[in-house]
This record gives sequence, structure tokens and C-alpha cells, in this order.
Amino acid sequence: MPQNAQAPGWISPMVSVRVTQISRGEAPRIERRVMRVTAYSAKDKGMNGKKITASGEKAQEGRTIAADRSISFGAEIYIPALGKTYEVDDRGSAIHGDRLDLFMDSRKDALRFGVQYLEVWIKE
Repeated sequence: MPQNAQAPGWISPMVSVRVTQISRGEAPRIERRVMRVTAYSAKDKGMNGKKITASGEKAQEGRTIAADRSISFGAEIYIPALGKTYEVDDRGSAIHGDRLDLFMDSRKDALRFGVQYLEVWIKE
């Protein structure tokens, strides 16, 4: 059988391509700053164990972050020291100004994280 020939019944794989359109002149705004970063869990006050955020989304470790109202829901926050990008889905009564709060599944891990001052990149 020639090299390029396909065996009977062989189905070629489908390739899915996602195309994102960017309007001309509208580059995403990225702001870099150092912020006070803490962590919380579903067992903390205000969460009531339900994992539902202020935006109505379900909190997920490694994705959900609480930020001040000056940062809109859906904004992406990259934290180089952690090597992760989070999405602003939540608020918090103590989260004002240059403070962020990462969601963690384990309260023990959230307490262990403590308070850290980290560089963050905010993309809105």
C-alpha cells in the first residue's frame, strides 16, 4: 500500500480550531503591581461551605480569586511566583485595594499559604 494511502475504514481525525477576533486598536490592558495575597476556603466565614462566589460561579482551586470591586468579574490575574492565572469571580468583605484572596479546597492549605506580597499581572 502506498505511504499516503489509508487503510479501509480509517477515519481521519477532526481538528478543532478556535479563532478569537480582536478589534483593531483594542489591545487588552495589562497592569503589573505588587499585591497582598491571602487564601480562603469554603469553610471560611461568608462561604457557608457552598463554594458559590459573588459572581454566581462555583469556586475552584487554581482558578478562583477574590478581588476588589475596582477589578471586574472575569478579569484574569497571572501570579508569576505561583505560575498560575486566576479569574476574578469573587469579592470579600476584607478584600479592598491591593488585596487578593485565592480560593483553596483545603482550609489547612489556605492557612498555610498565609499572607504573601506578590507581583501580579492584571488583564481586563
